[in-house]
Amino acid sequence: MPINVDDAFLRRASDVNSRTAEEVIVAPGGNIDSITLRPGHINFALGTRVQTAVSGVGTAMHARLTEIRDTANNRSSQLDMYIAISDDTEGINNVSAAEFLSATPAWNVPGSAA
Repeated sequence: MPINVDDAFLRRASDVNSRTAEEVIVAPGGNIDSITLRPGHINFALGTRVQTAVSGVGTAMHARLTEIRDTANNRSSQLDMYIAISDDTEGINNVSAAEFLSATPAWNVPGSAA
C-alpha cells in the first residue's frame, strides 16, 4: 500500500505553529515580564504588595509563553521533517525493484561478492 501524505495540510499546520512561535511573546508594549505597576507612593504597603503580585504573574506568564513558543517551534520543525521524509518515501512507491537495487551498495545486490 503506497504512503500518501497530505502535504498541504501539514504545511498549513507547520505555518500556524511558526506564526504562533513568532507572535506568542511579542507584545506592543514590551515583554510582559517587565510590566510595571505604579500603585502610589512607595510607602503605600498595599500598593507595593499589588506591584509584587503583578510582577510575579508577569514573570510566570512570560515563562509560560516562552514554553508555548518553544513547543510551537519544535512542532513546526517536526512537521517539516515529516513532510521531507514522507516525500522521500512516496518517491520510492513507483520505483521498481531493479531501480531500487541499482541505488543500493554493491554488497546488497544478489550474486555480488561480499
